Amino acid sequence: MTMFPGRRSFTFILIVKILSLALIVLNALLGLRIPFSVGFLIGFIALLMVFVVWHSIETKGIRKSLVMLGGSFVIAFIAEALGVNFGLIFGNYHYTAKLGVQAFGVPFLAALAWEPILYAAYTLTTSLASFEPLPAWKNRMPAYLWLAGAGALATTAWDMMIDPIAVSQGWWVWENGGDYLPYVANGVPISNFMGWLGVSFVIQLCYRLMVRDLPPYRSPHLDIYGPLVLYAALFLTACGVAITILQRPEVALVGLLAMGPFLAIGLTHLNLDLSRKKAIAGSGLQNPDVE
Repeated sequence: MTMFPGRRSFTFILIVKILSLALIVLNALLGLRIPFSVGFLIGFIALLMVFVVWHSIETKGIRKSLVMLGGSFVIAFIAEALGVNFGLIFGNYHYTAKLGVQAFGVPFLAALAWEPILYAAYTLTTSLASFEPLPAWKNRMPAYLWLAGAGALATTAWDMMIDPIAVSQGWWVWENGGDYLPYVANGVPISNFMGWLGVSFVIQLCYRLMVRDLPPYRSPHLDIYGPLVLYAALFLTACGVAITILQRPEVALVGLLAMGPFLAIGLTHLNLDLSRKKAIAGSGLQNPDVE
C-alpha cells in the first residue's frame, strides 16, 4: 500500500476548510445573515489547533512542539496584555466580554487565535528554504532573519481582514478608532499592524532558533499541501466572512492582495512538486515520497 507521511493530518485540515467554507456559503445562499459568532470562532480555532499540534509533532517531535507553541502563546499573551493595559505595541484598545475568560484584560481565546496563523506563516515560508540546505550555523542568522520577516508579513496580512471583522462584531474596541477602514466600527489604527509585524517577527524568529535545522524534504503532504491548505483555510474563511457577513468585499480584496503572494509561493512549490513527480515517473525511478 502506498503511504505518504502527513496524509492524515492533511486530509483533516482539508475537511475543516471545506466544512467552514460550506457553512459560510450556506449562510449567504439562504440569506440567514448569521453573525460570525464566538461559538463558530472557538470551533474553528479548536479544529485548526488540532492540525497545528498534529503537524508540529509529526515534523518536530513533542518536546520542540511544546516549546514552540507554548512559547508563542506566552509571547502573544504578554503582547496583548501590554496593549490592553498600557496602550503599548498595538495602540489603545480593550476587549469586551464576548471572547470569554480573561486574565489581565486579555481573553485566553484571543491569545490562542494567534497560533494557527503564526504556524501557517511559519510552515509556508519554510517552503522557501525547503529545497535548498541552509549554510553552516554561523552563517544562518541572515536566512533566519529574512524568513522571520517573511513569516511576519504573512501573519500580519491575515489580520488586515480579521481586525475589521472582529471590531464589527464587538469583540474588541479601538478607543480612538483608526485610519484603516474608518467606516467599519470607527476603523483600526495603523499602529495595530505595526505591532502585529513586530510581535510576529519576534515569534517567527524564535521558531527558527528553536528548530535550527530545517528538516529535509519528507513528503508533499507535510511540506507543501498541509501548510498551503492551512494558510488557504485562514484566508478563505476570513474572506468569506468579510463578503457574506460583514458585507465588505473591499476587506476581502485587501486580504487577497496581502495574502495572495504567499498563497502563490505555496502554489509554485506545489507545481514544482508535481513536476518533480512527473520527471521521476518519466525516468522510471522510484518516487522518494513512497514508503
